[in-house]
This record gives sequence, C-alpha cells and structure tokens, in this order.
Amino acid sequence: MASFAVLAVYMQFFPVWLHEAQGMREQDVAIVMAAQTIARTVAGPFWSHRVDRLGDARRVLIWLSCASLPAFALFGASSSVFVCCLAALVFGSLYSPSYPILDAAALQASHERGFAFGRVRMVGSLAFLMVLMGAGSALDALGITAVYPALLVGLGVMALAAFAMPRAAPSGDPSTAAVARAPWWTLLRSRQFVLLLAASAAIQGSHATYYNLSTVHWGTHDISKTTASWLWAEGIIAEIVMFALGRSVAERLRPTTLMMLGGGGALVRWLLIGSVTSVPLLFAMNWLHGLSFAATYLGTLRALERRVPPGQRTTAQGLLGAATSGIGMVVCGLLGGFVYQRAQGAAFHVMAGFAGLGIGLSWLVRRAADRGPIGGASA
Repeated sequence: MASFAVLAVYMQFFPVWLHEAQGMREQDVAIVMAAQTIARTVAGPFWSHRVDRLGDARRVLIWLSCASLPAFALFGASSSVFVCCLAALVFGSLYSPSYPILDAAALQASHERGFAFGRVRMVGSLAFLMVLMGAGSALDALGITAVYPALLVGLGVMALAAFAMPRAAPSGDPSTAAVARAPWWTLLRSRQFVLLLAASAAIQGSHATYYNLSTVHWGTHDISKTTASWLWAEGIIAEIVMFALGRSVAERLRPTTLMMLGGGGALVRWLLIGSVTSVPLLFAMNWLHGLSFAATYLGTLRALERRVPPGQRTTAQGLLGAATSGIGMVVCGLLGGFVYQRAQGAAFHVMAGFAGLGIGLSWLVRRAADRGPIGGASA
C-alpha cells in the first residue's frame, strides 16, 4: 500500500512540481521524466533477474527502497534541467524497478496461497485512490511546493514497509533454479515474447502524455488541481472495478483479447481527451481507464503466466516493466512533450496512434507461430 501511495503523488504531481515549483517548461519536464524511465529500462531487468537468482524479492526490495530515498533528495539540490536529469537517472534505476518485482512477488504468493492476484492489486489501487483524492485538495491549500517533502516522507515509509515483508521460502525445485540461472536475455530469443513486450509497450506507453501533462493541460483550461485529482481518481475507480472482476474476466477471455480491448479503450480515450475540455465530458470518458490500463495489464500478466517458466517470471516482469514504463514511456513521453509544446491537445491524438499500433501487435501475438513456453530450455 505504501508503494502505491507514493506512486499516486509522484505520477500526478511530481511533473507539476517540476513545472511550477522548479520553473521548467513542459518540454523540459518530458526530458526529466524520460531520463527516469531510461534508467528504469536499463536497470529494471538487472534487478528482476537478481530476484530470480536469489529467490528472495524481500532482500532486493529493502535495498532498492532504502537507496531510493537519498536518490530522490537529489531533486531538491537544483532546478537545473541537467542536474534534475542526473537525479532522475539515479532515482529511476532504484525506485521504478521495485514495482514489477512487487507484482511478481504478489503473483507468486497468489499461486502458493490460493488467493486472486487481481484482488490484491485492487488493494494497491485503493491506496492510490485514497491518497489521490486527498492530495489535490491538500496541494490547493498548501501549494505545489509541498509535493517534494511529501514524497520524501512517503519513500521513507515505503522503505520501512519493505522490512515488514515476509521472508521467501526457498524453492526446492532444481529445474526452477536452473532456469533462473539462465541469462535474462534468453527470453528475448522468443518472437512471441518480443511481440508481447512491444504490444504492451505501445498501449501502456500511450498513457505517457496523460501521466506527464494531463494536469498541466487541464490547468491551462482553468481546471483546478482538486478537479484534476477527482478525474484521476475516477480512472482509478474504473481500474479497481476491472481488478475486482479480473479473475473471472481473465479466465473467460484470451490474454490477447484483453490487450486488444485495452488498446481500443486507449485509442478512444486519447482521441477524446485531446479534443474535450468540458469537465462533465472528461468525467464521462475517464471510465475508459478500466480498459486502457487495467485490461491491458491483466492481459499481459496472464500471457506471461501462461508462457514463462516459474524461474524466469520475475525477470520477465522486469523486461515487461522496461518495455512499458521504460521504452514505451520514453518514446511516447518525449514525443508527447514536443508535440504538446507546439500543439497542446494534438499530443493526445498522437498517443491514440500508439494505442492503435498496440492493437495490431496484440493480434500478431495471437498469430505468432511459436506456441510453446517462452524461455528456459526451449528458448
């Protein structure tokens, strides 16, 4: 829950803090956020593969969460774009990789203990929602400068929470250990796996302009931070509903069907958000987050669960995070930032094109010839 509380403030208000408190242009904000995601892309697979080799997510998460706190403190040292980019590279290599590791640990625990992963992920979304609902009003009262100390405190709580995680039971399966020792790049030999990463990256990456600049965009149309928080909160409610229904939906639909539904929802969503500034209409269309993010997320995880051997699943999650929150976010975030600087709402229309690309790639995943498991001996 602590990790999602931090994420709520970081995703919506950290770019606004860079823009308003540090005086950066929208284009500079996109560059700093891209630096963070570049670092995640490079470091994420390393940390995830380390978890598979050690068989203990807790140890790695403790180290990452403790190191993330002083790394984030570097952002307060200067408002220079160059210094903030350096801070983003350090912070992104430590903070961001923890999320796919947490997902993989929760997914593994759901199999071992017989509970639904979607319900656990829903708890994280609820924590995200509760913080989001209060953050906008708090920042309207305290000012955007409060984002920086709030994130420092949140990262400290996240580090303490990592120490409270249960220790992992050692795996007695020698075949799982042998697969875990395989280099992480063996997964990339599978055409099906690469297509899956590309499809998810295109759809999830298309959210970059929304994450980075939606609150800024709405502010230029006199929409308050409180209203922006409620708009984001509505999307999270839609996400929670999808996760609550996730187990039954995921079992009835093929993973690629979920991904194509997610891509379709994203395509419609970005076309509308780039054209609409009416608050009632924005509230009406933001329910599509349940498809654009949650359906894509569940479909991708389901595909990994079916195809990747247990000893490589955390590594696969790390590669997925590098592709979606890394490459996808960098490409879409930078492009969206440059387009927004010149044409504002048209940046969201460009993101709709990436969502359409993701739909096509998801179809190719379904049509991929290699139907066997990904990775391991068959790679």
